[in-house]
Amino acid sequence: MTVASTVAHVLCVYYKVHASKHAPDALRVQQFQAALMARWPDLTCELLQRPEATAGIETWMETYRHGGGLTAELVDFIAQAATLAGLPEPRHIERFVALS
Repeated sequence: MTVASTVAHVLCVYYKVHASKHAPDALRVQQFQAALMARWPDLTCELLQRPEATAGIETWMETYRHGGGLTAELVDFIAQAATLAGLPEPRHIERFVALS
């Protein structure tokens, strides 16, 4: 991967989850991320949540980092694979690069 093909250093995906679906949704996301890391060994994934819930709704965030950066192809693959895996939606995607 070249620097020119890097579109992000960190991909952040956030969405809302009903607290009643916490356990099954968490398992689904964790399995999804494990499969991605098996396919791309330099990929690291994390699943986070805000410490508070509002009216039984939790906010979760998935983060993705890849050794030399994330390419547009990898970012697109993650988004499409998440939809196919039935992960919670709508998913809001943000890309970050190192501060210049």
